[in-house]
Amino acid sequence: MTGLVLECTARTDVGRRANNEDAVFASPRLAAVADGVGGAAAGEVASQTLINALIQVDKCRLQGRLEDALAAGIAWGNETIGFIAGCRPAMAGMSTTVTAVALGDDRYVVANLGDSRTYLLRDGELTQLTHDDSWVQLMIDSGELTPEAARDHPQRSLVLAALDGAADRGPVLSTFEARPGDRLLLCSDGLSDVVDDDAIAATLRGASRAQCAARLIDLALAAGGRDNISAVVADVARRDDPTAAW
Repeated sequence: MTGLVLECTARTDVGRRANNEDAVFASPRLAAVADGVGGAAAGEVASQTLINALIQVDKCRLQGRLEDALAAGIAWGNETIGFIAGCRPAMAGMSTTVTAVALGDDRYVVANLGDSRTYLLRDGELTQLTHDDSWVQLMIDSGELTPEAARDHPQRSLVLAALDGAADRGPVLSTFEARPGDRLLLCSDGLSDVVDDDAIAATLRGASRAQCAARLIDLALAAGGRDNISAVVADVARRDDPTAAW
């Protein structure tokens, strides 16, 4: 069956942290980055739990709308986070961001909660497809802070929404047209907080997926970023691949 697929390279780096609380996943039809919220207990458990739920979505045969399947998988992951935290007091309060892209026949379904991001490079132009749930983004939206000032603000890592097991937590879902030749970047804030959009765009325009992912992580480390750094670079191609069919 000929259709659109994601050709992906996924990289994650501990950065200058003691452990890596990011988790990533990439397949021909689904890619995701989850970032355990810093300062909370067991962030690495929360992020991997969410990714495990999305892996199960990727294994399923689609029975309804792609949007519903993606939302249900994230809801299941969120519920599991709450169950684990309830059983293990040491993990109470754990939470994670998520940014995920599911590729349908000719469209992307993008799910996002928190400050991990999805970007689209199309015809050389970079567009951020997601909107951060963060304190600095709230200040930018209200006009009280410029994007340039937000990059160095001491509260730039303060997340206003994440998956923590609460029943009312859910991502924003958006749909975009997919085209062969598109390049997607999903990343944690360990990258986007310290590497600006111009540098991200220039890197994505250049080399292979693997080189792009490695270069982006190198740029974040060189910029002095102290957080975990994750990047999934995905090229959209048309090919005969039965694993891409939902």
